[in-house]
Amino acid sequence: MAVSPKQHAQLLIVEEDSFGGKFLIALPSLQGDFFQHTITLVIDHSDSGAFGLVINKTADLNLSDLVSTDFNLPPAQLPVLLGGPVEQDHLYFLHSTEKSYTDSYCINGDVTLTTSAELLDDLSREQAPENMMALMGYAGWAAGQLESEVSRDAWLIAPFEKDVLFSTPLAERPVIAARNMGVDLNLIIGDTRQH
Repeated sequence: MAVSPKQHAQLLIVEEDSFGGKFLIALPSLQGDFFQHTITLVIDHSDSGAFGLVINKTADLNLSDLVSTDFNLPPAQLPVLLGGPVEQDHLYFLHSTEKSYTDSYCINGDVTLTTSAELLDDLSREQAPENMMALMGYAGWAAGQLESEVSRDAWLIAPFEKDVLFSTPLAERPVIAARNMGVDLNLIIGDTRQH
């Protein structure tokens, strides 16, 4: 039996206490918004609100554009993503879990968030985690705001998938995450995605 995005969201709100560690895929009601055509990894979600990072919106910068030359970063450029509209002067890293740093937060068994400069030291020594991305800014929701947006069909909730985060091209991330759960974003009324 097919389940509409709204029914899916209602089921998740009833069945889940937290969207932490899941993806939020923007639905057509967010057109013209910062979040249009985005996919966001929810880092933390509780009664007091939610914190997430958009994982498919480029900042058109490389890490070396933002970091002091003291770190002597390798020639391979690490692109920086726009993690959200809030505090875009803050830098965050999502990376695989084989390394942990001061100020790290393990989201699940596959991905960790850190703000530690230790990661930059490891990157300059070519000892950084195998999979990683740099992001400027974050997405934040007040208490009850995310639940309200989900119930109004602003977001489709999708399970976390490591390959979507670290291996899928940016523009394809929301489409692939939705497709992996049986939803074709091109069939949702009002969607204007170009593929």
